[in-house]
Amino acid sequence: MITIIGAGKIGSAAAFNILRYRVSDVVLVDVVENLAKGEALDMMQVAPAIEFDGKIIGTKDFGEMEGSDIVIITAGQARKTGMARIDLMNKNAKIVKSIVKEVVKHAPDCKLMLVTNPVDVMTYVAYEESGFERNRVFGMGNILDTLRFRSYIAMELNVSREDVRALVIGEHGDSMVPLVEYTSVSGIPITHLLKEEQIEKIVKSTITSGSDVIKLKGSTTYAPAAGIAIMADAILRGRNRVMSVSTFLQGEYGFSDVSIGVPVIFGRNGVEKILELELMPETKRRFEKSVAIIKKTMAHTNIN
Repeated sequence: MITIIGAGKIGSAAAFNILRYRVSDVVLVDVVENLAKGEALDMMQVAPAIEFDGKIIGTKDFGEMEGSDIVIITAGQARKTGMARIDLMNKNAKIVKSIVKEVVKHAPDCKLMLVTNPVDVMTYVAYEESGFERNRVFGMGNILDTLRFRSYIAMELNVSREDVRALVIGEHGDSMVPLVEYTSVSGIPITHLLKEEQIEKIVKSTITSGSDVIKLKGSTTYAPAAGIAIMADAILRGRNRVMSVSTFLQGEYGFSDVSIGVPVIFGRNGVEKILELELMPETKRRFEKSVAIIKKTMAHTNIN
C-alpha cells in the first residue's frame, strides 16, 4: 500500500497514475478531508473505463497510513510565479516536520519520499526528523528534471523520447546539473549529434522548464506526478532502476550532511546504492556550486 499525503494537483495525479499502472492501492490523506474523499471517489468512478481494480481511500486520518510500504509527502505551499524554491523553505519545513512525526508513529517501516519543495532541503529535514536509515528517505526532483532534459533533446533531434538516455544531478532548482557527458541517443553521445550551442540551449531550457510551466498555467502537475509513479513502481517491484534522486550524502562526491540529487540504484529498499560517477571538471565545479547553494540556503533559513 502507498500513502500520499496531500490531495492537491500533484498528489492526486500521482495517485491516479499509481492506480492506473496497477502499482499499488492508495490512501490519499489531506487536512481538507472532502478534497481527499472527492478525489478518491472521482478515481474510483473512472476505474471501469481504464480497467483497474485498485482501491483508493480519501481521508484526513493519518492513522490510515498504517502498514504502508511507501509514504509520499506532496503537502505544502506551492511555488508561485516569481517565487524561488528557497523562499518556500520555512513554511514547508514546518509542515513536513509535523507530517513526518505522524509517519514515524503510524508507518515506521515505510520508505519515505519527499516531493514538497524545495525538495532537497525537505529531504534533509525528513531524514533528520524521522531517524530512518538514509536509504529509506529520498526526494523526487532530478527524475522530473531528467524527464524534461530527455524531452528537449528528443524535440531538438526529432527522435523518440524513449531512445534518449540522460541524467540530471544536483539541486532540483536553478543550479541543477544536466550530465551532458553521460547523455546519449541509443548509445550515441549527444555531442556527436548536436552542436555545442544546441546543447547549451537544451540545458538552459531544462533548468527553466519548471518556472516556464508555472508562468503559463500556475503550477506543474503531470510530469512530477509521473516521476512519483516511476519511483513507486521501482520500489514495490524491486526494479533496481538507475536514476537520480535526492539522498543524504555521507562522503560521496566529497560531501556530507547534505541531501542532494545524485545517481543511485533505486529498488525495493529505496536507495540500494549511490553511484559515484567521474565528472568532467566543469560538471564537477557546477555540482560543487549546487551543493554550496543548498548548504548556504539551509544555514540562512530557520528549519529547526
